[in-house]
Amino acid sequence: MSEQVVTIDGEILDINSFTEESWNDLKKNYTVGNLKMICCDSNAIPKTSINFKKFFAHQNDECKTAPETIWHKTTKRMIIDELLKQGYIAIEEQKGDKWIADVYLELNGRKIAFEIQQSPQTLATYIERQNKYIETQIETYWLLYQPRYVTITKAIKKLVLKELNYKLPPGGTFLSLNNLPVFYIDEKDYRVKGVGLFNYSIKDFLSSLINNKIIFNKTWRIQ
Repeated sequence: MSEQVVTIDGEILDINSFTEESWNDLKKNYTVGNLKMICCDSNAIPKTSINFKKFFAHQNDECKTAPETIWHKTTKRMIIDELLKQGYIAIEEQKGDKWIADVYLELNGRKIAFEIQQSPQTLATYIERQNKYIETQIETYWLLYQPRYVTITKAIKKLVLKELNYKLPPGGTFLSLNNLPVFYIDEKDYRVKGVGLFNYSIKDFLSSLINNKIIFNKTWRIQ
């Protein structure tokens, strides 16, 4: 059971925002697959209990994963282990002023944070959280669960088009922002992937990051 779900367009719905009428309309008119549970990306079903309590339920009455998914735990552990192999000690769940990094690293005067994002959030939230890191001069890299990456690149495209007054430049638009390094970790092969041909092992990604070879030139890429 949950009070929130995310739509396939990335919008978060909260039961507290519904009136009785709008809730009943949602139950009558939603399409299976258009609403997803935040905890595990399973199909969500809007329901009302015998005590008239609104809630969202898993379609199959069972959560496929724990709140912190296997993907999240595996990704975090692989990053920490690989950094250790390269001679660096990373800290898990490091707390700072207005931020908590999944993985945090300091080297040669640089402060680096990794956010391993499985749950849905809006582009505005990504930018807001990124700005908190920027304010404290922390480099931050977002490594997303693939469905989250698909959603955020759609949002970035809309933002870029709006900034261009909806006029496509020669060569089209790029689904990247120069102040938001965002990639995804493939849950099948655990490679770091992104816009264009960005496709590297975690080992090569981290090595490139440490050596300042990850740059932004229309998209994020490795020199």
